[in-house]
Amino acid sequence: MQTRKTLVASSLLGLSCLALTGCAGPRLARKMQDFIGKPETALVRALGVPDRRSVNGDVVHDQYRHTITYSVPGWTGGPAFVDQRPAIGGIPPTVPPQTYKNTCVINFRIVHGLVQSYRATGSVC
Repeated sequence: MQTRKTLVASSLLGLSCLALTGCAGPRLARKMQDFIGKPETALVRALGVPDRRSVNGDVVHDQYRHTITYSVPGWTGGPAFVDQRPAIGGIPPTVPPQTYKNTCVINFRIVHGLVQSYRATGSVC
């Protein structure tokens, strides 16, 4: 019974984390789409200096990394969740705290100083 309660608590924490990570998608895509056709300076002004850059003639590839880190506190069951079997000693179930890191890598292709396209990969894009 204790294992089942712990599993339920872990599942609820996992679902809440999934809900949080789904928030970045469409809004981020619209924001990045606005840079298409604009000069590279607009990109740097809005997003800062790229984390990585490669130049091949007139084609420039700028890479930005967007990382979200969040923590979910641990949980210890209260009196209603305590396993009452004497052999276990009435130890409440616990779920340890978790820290999650989600990263989105955005690559921009810039030709002759104008942003031509972008590609976003990762769990929060």
